[in-house]
This record gives sequence, structure tokens and C-alpha cells, in this order.
Amino acid sequence: MKHISMHQWHKEHNKLVAEFHKKHAAQVANGENGNGWLAKLETSFFNKVLVPLKVVK
Repeated sequence: MKHISMHQWHKEHNKLVAEFHKKHAAQVANGENGNGWLAKLETSFFNKVLVPLKVVK
């Protein structure tokens, strides 16, 4: 495998990962990420820590 083809694959992969994280952040902000314990923990962390940090910036 040539380095150039691996580099192109990695760029595409990073683009997909960034897109997923944007979508997931929107779901968490709307409270649509699920009802499980981990989902509730993630939503509360988002609302109590990350949202106030965005307001300060």
C-alpha cells in the first residue's frame, strides 16, 4: 500500500468522523441520544459543563 493512498483514506475517514461528531453533538444538545444511563450522563455533562463554557467564550 502506498503512503499516498493511505493518506487519502485517512483524510476521508477524518471527514466522516468530524461529521459524526457534529451530528452526535446536535443529538445530545436536543436530548435525543437515548434513555440509557450513559446517555443521560452525557447529556447532563453537556448541559452543565459544555454549554456554560460556550457562553463564556
